[in-house]
Amino acid sequence: MDSIMIIEQLALWGDEATQEHPATFTTYLADPMPEHEDVRRPAAIICGGGSFTHVGVHEKEPVALAFLQAGYQAFTLDYVTSSTGDVSYPNPEADLARMVATVRANAADWRVDPARVVVVGFSAGGFVCASLATSWRGNTLPRLVGAPSESIRPDAVVLGYLALDYAHLCRMQLKDPRIDLRVPKTGGKTGRDLLNDYGRMIAEGEPTDDELLAALDSICPTMHVDRHVPPVFMWGTADDDTAPVAQLYPFAQRLAEEGVVHELHVFDRGGHSRSVANANSEHGDAEKQEAVRPWFNLALSFLARVM
Repeated sequence: MDSIMIIEQLALWGDEATQEHPATFTTYLADPMPEHEDVRRPAAIICGGGSFTHVGVHEKEPVALAFLQAGYQAFTLDYVTSSTGDVSYPNPEADLARMVATVRANAADWRVDPARVVVVGFSAGGFVCASLATSWRGNTLPRLVGAPSESIRPDAVVLGYLALDYAHLCRMQLKDPRIDLRVPKTGGKTGRDLLNDYGRMIAEGEPTDDELLAALDSICPTMHVDRHVPPVFMWGTADDDTAPVAQLYPFAQRLAEEGVVHELHVFDRGGHSRSVANANSEHGDAEKQEAVRPWFNLALSFLARVM
């Protein structure tokens, strides 16, 4: 039997967070009883959502505690956001790659099985996790992290209501003829302006509308699926207006075409941002939470089969 100990928040890239590398992480570790000292747990690295402006608190500790209770050592990652630094691609992805390598480097001290490291992402954090899953073999992330590609590869990926294809989101939303009328508390900017601002925050620079869509297409994880992608579990809801579930089907098709082990669940309702759908993450949305609650046990069963 293990007793629970929550360890301190730590800087990811050195002894202290810096302007260049502001990312931090928090460890949620089970401290073993003497008769279990040699037991190694799988690790879950959790990336909450927040539109790349922040990391949502309801997708951090509640998720970590759920995985901890399920037998994992858990880590929540505060990757770079627009409130802390340069959020353009691939900076958040480099933070996650560094986190995976860090967990493996500290596997003995943290009682982690280095061959069972899963990344868990929600909404924008799901994009970060999917990006790592599809690009860990490239040159960019290993170079930024200063580690071999094998050390940053997750052993499995869990994705919840992820914002997977930002070009798709822009194209779909820009079809809405009312979007230029949406100007709530934005200093006079229209909805179209805000979408372009958001895309440029991720893609960097000052591209034209067409260049922006091309840039967002180029970083979409669906475009980079190959047979080396680790097993993927993903779920969404049919009534999610923030991250439409239609994004997930092309991704699942590419996984199938490449022979990647995967599982996809689409719940008929639930909206967006439901986290682990338990009492720790509920915020006046009990009915929607109940609709998606099965996802967590389904994910645990999937992970037990593939890792």
